[in-house]
Amino acid sequence: MNFDECIERRNTHCVKYSQAKTAQRPEDALVMTLADMDLPCCPAIQQAIVERAAHPFYGYQQFDEVLPERVCAWAKARSMANLDPRTIQITPSVNTAIALCLRALTQPGDGILIQNPSYSPFRKVAALNQRRCVINELIQKGDHYELDLADFEAKLSEVRMFILCSPHNPTSKVFSPQELEAMLSLCRKHQVLVIADEIHADWVYGTMTAASALDPGVMTILSPSKTFNLQGMQCSFLFIPDPAQAQAVKRECDALAYMNNQTFSHAAALAAYSEEGAAWLAEAKAYVQENARVFSRLLSAAGVPLKPMRLESTFLLWVDCRGCCKNDADVVDLFENRCHLYGSTGSHYQTDFPFIRLNIAVPRSVIEEAAERLIRALSVR
Repeated sequence: MNFDECIERRNTHCVKYSQAKTAQRPEDALVMTLADMDLPCCPAIQQAIVERAAHPFYGYQQFDEVLPERVCAWAKARSMANLDPRTIQITPSVNTAIALCLRALTQPGDGILIQNPSYSPFRKVAALNQRRCVINELIQKGDHYELDLADFEAKLSEVRMFILCSPHNPTSKVFSPQELEAMLSLCRKHQVLVIADEIHADWVYGTMTAASALDPGVMTILSPSKTFNLQGMQCSFLFIPDPAQAQAVKRECDALAYMNNQTFSHAAALAAYSEEGAAWLAEAKAYVQENARVFSRLLSAAGVPLKPMRLESTFLLWVDCRGCCKNDADVVDLFENRCHLYGSTGSHYQTDFPFIRLNIAVPRSVIEEAAERLIRALSVR
């Protein structure tokens, strides 16, 4: 794949570029906000969609038995996930799946445990459904984060459900098997439901253990959307091992009249979970990992007081800006006003510290330009 090519995405109804236009950002804006890669799709997926489009009927679509088997085998090979294809429910997105589980399996006023810095839709869906967010802060240690297990256990007495974001967004932390086992065993002890958002599981640069490999009772959500940049296909997979819980979630789907009716996402997912998809993913991960190295190397060589955190997973780089920024407003001033570089600042993730999350699944030239702009801006302060 030629990931170096810059492909124009403006005026294609792409959300992050439409937002840039609506916000009247400058023409030279580098948009590194949403977790939507600026790398071209796997050719096998594109071909599968084209072939499906050639058939002149786009009516009610049914997912066949091949896809659940393929998803489970894929996850087993990569993270030792222990998933039963018979327990699958298809949902439009991970956030939809979480909302369905929260509505079906908890009550208004129940506590929902979330680990900060946190992906903001977790907090939003809890609040909009009249649940309480209870926060377990991850502890920053140098260029990575560690688990505060004592605080985690203390918070379990206040909650009914734990949303485990694994790998963790935005920090890119990959929980060790020991950390996972410690959290899961405590949840079992306190009878707290666990839903594991493992949407970034395929973008791990070392090894990862799925929550289901350690606890067969965990509810797990997977999706090809982040792995293969198929967010527009609206397809995620929710595995609920407990029959009663599964039936409760199914009732919630029925109450909303939700139907699994995605004509093109079925073809795209089948093509994604294939040898061709695996080859594309390996190439894309290597490219993004080098992007992180290039960005960090350029900043470090110039003595710029920005500290990218260790990239353990995802294509989202979490950058510590405390060396030159006191707060979120300073981060916005530096990145947006002075450098025309747009990421997601720390306030999106409920952290009081000046951080920014940058999507680095972009052509290498964008990474180099971003670093050069920051170096120029900080060298004249």
